[in-house]
Amino acid sequence: MNLKQLQFVVNVAETNSFSRAAELSFATQPTLSNAISQLEEELGGRLFDRTTRKVELTSFGEYILPRIQEVLQNRDELVKAAEAFHNPTHKILRIGFSPLVDMQRLNQVLVPFRDANPGVTLFFKECFIDDLSSRLNREQIDIQIVPEAQAGEGEASCEFYRDQLCYLPAVNDQPAGSRLSFEIVDLPDTPVILTGGGCGLNDALVDLMKAQGKTLNPYPGQAMTYKVIEDWASLGIGAGILPLAKISLDYRERFPLFEKKGQPATFRYEWIWREDRAIPEHVADFVNYVQTTVPALVEGMVERTVEPHAG
Repeated sequence: MNLKQLQFVVNVAETNSFSRAAELSFATQPTLSNAISQLEEELGGRLFDRTTRKVELTSFGEYILPRIQEVLQNRDELVKAAEAFHNPTHKILRIGFSPLVDMQRLNQVLVPFRDANPGVTLFFKECFIDDLSSRLNREQIDIQIVPEAQAGEGEASCEFYRDQLCYLPAVNDQPAGSRLSFEIVDLPDTPVILTGGGCGLNDALVDLMKAQGKTLNPYPGQAMTYKVIEDWASLGIGAGILPLAKISLDYRERFPLFEKKGQPATFRYEWIWREDRAIPEHVADFVNYVQTTVPALVEGMVERTVEPHAG
């Protein structure tokens, strides 16, 4: 196994094409195909379903792709760390976040900071919740973004944004047929499909339900991605509850979820950083930026909205 093989896989996944991935990788298509085949043999399973019309990740490919991406991110992090050591004037700002975070919104609020600080390189790290916390404690990231979290000892926090939650009914869920939206207390008993838990979705849903006097009824299986939750709901396997930013634009069977009438159910996302340790000046500037500038940027954004029922 080598890094070039891993990059080949990421390029194919991003382009859905072996030929385009080969061009992107500056390699011949046979070279790329053979390298991926060797990696599949080493990992013990096919990563892609290949037909004359399309290339798609297999279920094993969907499972393993985030881990491949993490290895490549670690390589980039290593290179940046070496650059920072050899060139102390080279400033790196390391931002860690849960997969549940809206990356598009994050990128939007960072544009003014990038423009005002061209000498600072932003480095992103997508991690599960527990990994983010340990990375912050080990000073491997400078700030983290997590859903529905409370700052721990020695930490400080401020709100980033809130995202509307939607209910994705199982395809034959009878109560959904006559509704425009749902209140949490009125959700049907259909089992709710959850993820493996690392992104923070499951715990946040349990807490949300508990606050409304409702017990979450989890489906016994676990989805590997948010797209899988959509697929399983459309097959009638179970229902889903997701923040709007994580629902595909073309997925129509979604209902706004409310805590009570007129009060949308949302997830709150927080910036968290260490306040009990000395931090570089550019990191302190960014902390000030997320406290003073980002709230106004978030307030001024055109929000993606969901109709009462888009089906």
